[in-house]
Order: sequence, then structure tokens, then C-alpha cells
Amino acid sequence: MSQDYDKIFRENLAEIILPLVRKTVGLNPVRLENLPEKLQRTVERIPDFLKKVVDPDTKPYILHIEIQTTDTADMVYRMLEYAAMMIRKYKLRVRQYVFYIGEGHARMPVQLETGSLRYSYTLINLSEIPYQQFIDSDQPEELILTVLADFQQHEPRGIVQQILQKLHQVAPDHLQLGKFIRQLEILSQLRNFNSIVSEEAETMAQGFDITIDRLYIKGREDGIKTGIKEGVREGMENGVKIGKELTQRKLIFSALQKNVLSNAQIAELLDVPIALVIDVQQKGI
Repeated sequence: MSQDYDKIFRENLAEIILPLVRKTVGLNPVRLENLPEKLQRTVERIPDFLKKVVDPDTKPYILHIEIQTTDTADMVYRMLEYAAMMIRKYKLRVRQYVFYIGEGHARMPVQLETGSLRYSYTLINLSEIPYQQFIDSDQPEELILTVLADFQQHEPRGIVQQILQKLHQVAPDHLQLGKFIRQLEILSQLRNFNSIVSEEAETMAQGFDITIDRLYIKGREDGIKTGIKEGVREGMENGVKIGKELTQRKLIFSALQKNVLSNAQIAELLDVPIALVIDVQQKGI
């Protein structure tokens, strides 16, 4: 399950990293330059986010960010290892931040002192950031982070409704809207709000012609019913599988009808094999 969260942040980090660091740690990078993501010596490490920050008002430095869903006791050693590799490779100052998106307050050590070595990184608990920092954003990638922030005693359902309403306003099209709603549902599992997100997404979809989230939910339900009806031995499991396949074909068919995206773009957006897109194009649902 943690791979699902990692995938979302890897997909969205390029869009949200600048507003995120501005709002949480006070950095204001003027320009970012790409760096090789892999750091290799006797071991190989792939950071979640690694850029060179070029600012006319200060010396260039390396910005390194990691996303954590678990409160990991040895994180300080991992971050020190990263820092040593980056300093040796780039000969620049390194600023390191760990964003904890799991439940509760992370208590992982952030400092290490041994002999003459003194090392530290910055830990940010996203659950302690006021939700207002994200809810007003016009970037869907940043907006969905609201579900991980501090609701400040507001009812979760009301906040989820605000997020979904804003997503409908700022998502470029129905395909992108469906993508961000699915990401929101996955992230909301970290706060046990996924059932609320699913319910509110389905309710809100009633006012639209045909939306990706509604297709997803309906396809999942249809699959379960089909599996049971056909008397498959593992009815529920096979039903869910059938529902997933049916949903994928419906989503692909809807995208093809819009005649906006190429087959490759549809495959990438919906995370399906391009062969399946071509099959739907030739055979239909």
C-alpha cells in the first residue's frame, strides 16, 4: 500500500514542491535545476526529490526531500547517508526535509551526535499543517494534500466536500478529475477517510454527465454483481477483478470518444497497457 502513496507523490512532486516548501519551511527557491536522481557509491539510493536551487541572493544549494508514511527510527541514518553522498558528489550545501504523511505525530530522531560528528535534518508532520494552507490552491496536486493536513476540529465530511468541489473547478478535464479523485481516495486511507471520499465523490458525480469517479465506483459494483451472478467459486474476488477490467475499458472508451488524447497519453494517464487501449479502440467496451 505504501507504494500507492509513493507513486502519487512521485507523480505530483514536480507541481507541488515549491508551494509546499514555501508554506511549511519558509524556503523560496527562485530556480531549480535537475540533478541525477541516483546516488551511487557502494550502495545506490534514489531520493524522492533532489534538485539544485539557484538563487541570485544566496549560494546554490541542494534541496533534498523525502516522503514518509511510517515513523522510522533509523531515518536519521538514511538521511545522513544521503547527505554524505550528495556533499561528496556535488560539493554544495544540502538542505534536507522529511515530510511525514502518516497518522499521528512522528517522533523519529532528527539529530545525530557521535564523536565530532553533528548532523540534523528537518522533519515536518503534515498532519500539523492547517488545512487552509492547501484548500485554497488552484493546483489539484496541492489541493489533494488538504486531506492529510490538520482539520482543526472541523468535520471531515465537510472538508472532503470542499476538496471535491474545488477539484471539480480546477481539474483541466474529466480524465484529470478522475485521476485526482482516485489519488484523493488513496491518500485519504492514511486518515481513514476513504469511505467518506468515495461517498461524497459519488454524490457529487450525480450533477455531471459522466465522470471518472462515478464510472470507477459503478464498474466496481457491476463487477462484484457479475462475479456472483456467474457463480464463480471466488465470487467476490473475481467480481472485483471483472469490475476493474470493465471499469478500465469504460474509462478508455470515454477517453477515446473525446478524441483529445493519443493512445499513448490515455495509457499513461489511466495507468493501463497501451495494448488494452488499442483493443478497446478496435473492439469497444
